Amino acid sequence: MNKINMILLGALLSLNAWADLSIADFEKNSKPQSVNAYILGLSSGLNAANTALAANNQPPLYCFPPYLNLTLHNIREIISAGTKEYSDGLVKPSVDEILLKKLSTLYPCGYD
Repeated sequence: MNKINMILLGALLSLNAWADLSIADFEKNSKPQSVNAYILGLSSGLNAANTALAANNQPPLYCFPPYLNLTLHNIREIISAGTKEYSDGLVKPSVDEILLKKLSTLYPCGYD
């Protein structure tokens, strides 16, 4: 894996990311435009990382079926489903981690 991809993936998967959205902030949704912009940016970033991995002949993080076009509403539903899995835990991941995990679970690639 080249250096740029490693840095990109490290930034995406870091628990100490500079600007991540907490589950509480997502659920509170007191600033819907800001939350929606964040979610769209997060989705675009994950898709860019996926494209970069595929371009370098490396296994992608997730694989969408042909002709699937997720909307903001779909992405929010995926995140909401993921937040329910962490409702009882003491340590709650960020929305970034939840979205990546759910996309990988919902759209596996078949790689080992």
